[in-house]
Amino acid sequence: MIGMALEVLLEVVGAIIPVLVLILFFQIVLLKKIPPDIKKMLGGVVMAIFGFFLFLLGAKISLIPMGGMIGAVLSEINLLWVILFVFVLGIAVIFAEPAVNILAYEIEKVSSGYIRKSLIIPTIAIGMGFAMVFATLRIFFELSLAYILIPGYMLVLLLICITPRKFIPIAFDSGAVATGPVAVTFALPMMAGMAIGLWGGEGGIFGLGTVGLIALFPIMFMLCLGIIFDRRSKKKNGTDAETERGD
Repeated sequence: MIGMALEVLLEVVGAIIPVLVLILFFQIVLLKKIPPDIKKMLGGVVMAIFGFFLFLLGAKISLIPMGGMIGAVLSEINLLWVILFVFVLGIAVIFAEPAVNILAYEIEKVSSGYIRKSLIIPTIAIGMGFAMVFATLRIFFELSLAYILIPGYMLVLLLICITPRKFIPIAFDSGAVATGPVAVTFALPMMAGMAIGLWGGEGGIFGLGTVGLIALFPIMFMLCLGIIFDRRSKKKNGTDAETERGD
């Protein structure tokens, strides 16, 4: 336990210190200006290191092994029940994902409440649920990842052509935040465990690619949400215009 904790701590420090050195180099050497709140900044760095350390240690102790065990159990259950379970689980995971909540908050703030947080998070969650379903189907039927990703991104390109431009960056950011620490540390081991349970040790390769699917489907569903917003806006404007003509 102590050895694992030390290993995780070194990983976190090794990841954060280079970024901190780069920021200080930019501030002090290039800009020749010491950050005014450098004490607060360094205190925040220490808290970030401590927070990442606790999360990664907890993930290695609980989330990753638990995901693998759940996947092994699911490999012995009827496919329909597995699909239902992973769909609901995918939705629940997104509601627990901090990066998704931050993105939804920023979108609502930037759009002045036009695109509400209460719509963004469920949309990403449903996309995550479908991603888990397709990852499960891929494992059970030994499908190539290309059979899902190529048609999926072709559909995304089609949706981009008819989605309002302001929703396109939101959609791609949604795909990025859906592959956050909670989703990856739990969903990926679960799918790998399911694949190993079904096809043996070498079959675990079918569990990989799950993160790629998680990134795809929220993009797709957010683009669809943009189309719905656009149609509602046009319908509302048309109604308002008719009302003005009637007056």
